[in-house]
Amino acid sequence: MKRVMYYFYIAIVAFIEVLVFAWSVEAGEPMPTIIAVVIGIAMLYIGRSYVDEVTGDERTQKINEITALRTLQITWVVLFLYALWVILEAFSMGINHYNRVIGAYGFRMMFFLCCIILVYVILSLYYNKKYGA
Repeated sequence: MKRVMYYFYIAIVAFIEVLVFAWSVEAGEPMPTIIAVVIGIAMLYIGRSYVDEVTGDERTQKINEITALRTLQITWVVLFLYALWVILEAFSMGINHYNRVIGAYGFRMMFFLCCIILVYVILSLYYNKKYGA
């Protein structure tokens, strides 16, 4: 199996995991989710053994690093805009009718997004110091 097909395989397994989780929440039974996660991990581990391409050269590692960084940046911006929209939605009826539950959700999300940035900065400083950049 090619590496790209393996990534497609990962996406399918993840989609099935989400469906099982949604069904499990709807049914009120946590055990199917636990079983599905264990089976999913086993399926991905077995599937990785069928990848016939080299998966660890420097070019692939560099592409993965750039992809991970861009994913983090794009996800952070999208989630920040969503949190801002949630906060503005809490104020949609005016300042006197502020919806505290929705507003608290938006502010909590922004707090966690700022924590993600803080973790990124701390790790960046650590690795720059460790590798002398």
